[in-house]
Amino acid sequence: MKTDKTTHFMPQNQYDEILKEIIEFVDKYTHDNVDNNANVIITAFETNHNRWFQIVPFMKDCKEYAEALMLYCTAIDKQPTYESLQKLSSYISEFESYNLAHHGYRKDLYYSLGITWHHLGRIYDTFAIDAFKKYIFYLLGMSSHTAYSPICYSFRKCTTYLYQSLTLEQLNLSSPCTFNDPFDSPIVSLLDKNDEIAMLIRTAYLDCVKIACFVSNVMLPFQKDGNISGEIVRNKRKQEDNTSEEFQNELMWAHYADYHRGICIKYHFPNSLTSLYSEPGTSVKYFRDVQYKDDLSVLTEKDSITIEDAFFAKSKAWIYENELRLILCDPNSSGLYDSIDIPNCIEAIYFGVNCANKDIKIIREIMKNREFVTKQERIVDKKHKTIETRTPVSFYQMEFDSKKFGSLIAKKLQ
Repeated sequence: MKTDKTTHFMPQNQYDEILKEIIEFVDKYTHDNVDNNANVIITAFETNHNRWFQIVPFMKDCKEYAEALMLYCTAIDKQPTYESLQKLSSYISEFESYNLAHHGYRKDLYYSLGITWHHLGRIYDTFAIDAFKKYIFYLLGMSSHTAYSPICYSFRKCTTYLYQSLTLEQLNLSSPCTFNDPFDSPIVSLLDKNDEIAMLIRTAYLDCVKIACFVSNVMLPFQKDGNISGEIVRNKRKQEDNTSEEFQNELMWAHYADYHRGICIKYHFPNSLTSLYSEPGTSVKYFRDVQYKDDLSVLTEKDSITIEDAFFAKSKAWIYENELRLILCDPNSSGLYDSIDIPNCIEAIYFGVNCANKDIKIIREIMKNREFVTKQERIVDKKHKTIETRTPVSFYQMEFDSKKFGSLIAKKLQ
């Protein structure tokens, strides 16, 4: 007896029939003729939705269904109502839940949803901002493709916020609008216009995107010549002629550690800190080196801006910082600040030349039972095992180098 082929437990002929209906729907009602056919498009999509959605779990990249849903979204925008937008939102959320749905489709759908909520009326702008947060989430998620385990440094003032972060073993992140360089993260200024949609997207960026800044004179590993199959370059210094360690950076001590009254923290983060897979309901976290440019004015003249330029570009005046950034995008976040847990990631603490004894005592008391933990995968007796190494956090006192004016040395404390 002849039987139909199946596609993941759906008969192939049934799959082909539904796919053909979706393709014909998209071909018939293009975005160019939505104005005159909005009602027909809405009715056709809603009537067939349950049937069409059956094949989404079995599609390779969901392209055809995503195009149909985008067409429906465009039609809703022509005559939006609260009820129709609630239904549209549920359709997009339902589609989003399937892992095979490409980030690009999710990004475009949430961008369109945000615009449509705004068109319904300003009283619905909170819904628009929430949709734009998801748009940004997938936009950033498309750029997060590599996990790293960097060694990096952070210069801090001795404040109650520092003590709290050390006690809780947390890392504090800030919205780009709090940075001391007004030209930093130019996406914020580019969206600071009279355009209402741009202002809503700006609000979404400031709510859901947070950044932590570090110092590292070693570039993150990268593909030589940009060739994805080429040699991976590791341990390349950002400034080849600068042989000093990061904790010896005099300018960083002066600018960010309260004129040597603060501290420098040495972190060694695990790969697990990075969140690359942008699954709905999670956050995106990844590291990237800052690129220093001669002229940032070109960024303000672009019609569009890359993620690299949006959050990882600074003027060459700041090149001494050797900055490495951790960017966090959480669509459920709001406000200017956020924090994430980083247990056992501190390897050492360096106290500034002028750090007060009381601050040294407080910090050492907080950290006295803390350990720095590393994990390595090794083959032992032909089996994969995780080898865990635990070492106490090291403490150093910075001093002026008597042999070289303006230089610093670190003396280890017992």
